[in-house]
Amino acid sequence: SRNNPVVLFLDDLQWADEVSLELIHALVTDSEIQGLLFIGSYRENEVGPDHPLINQLINTHHSESVHIISISLGNMDKKTVNALVSDTLHMLPRMTLTLSEAIIQKTSGNPLFVMQFLANLCDEGSLRFS
Repeated sequence: SRNNPVVLFLDDLQWADEVSLELIHALVTDSEIQGLLFIGSYRENEVGPDHPLINQLINTHHSESVHIISISLGNMDKKTVNALVSDTLHMLPRMTLTLSEAIIQKTSGNPLFVMQFLANLCDEGSLRFS
């Protein structure tokens, strides 16, 4: 209901089967359901124009009761990675530039890989608070 909204987030929709995609379509287009925010994510590089997900997105987009906002996330550049590393380590950006450059080389700026790389450095004891 509008008084008790629900957020439903599903990741990796590129792997969803057609029946699951139809269920999602039925949920988001049902006019009886109010207070539902559906957030779905998928990897664009794994979804071609004939993929079932694209067909369902087109069908859903044509529904008058559904408002779709698309956000495309790309890889982070060196400045963005350095800002993240600087903020995470509570250090000046000029102090984290070398580490950020190494992270860019290892991850190509992929946000998930950047975060995993930083987490691994912490887990291995290579990064620690002093």
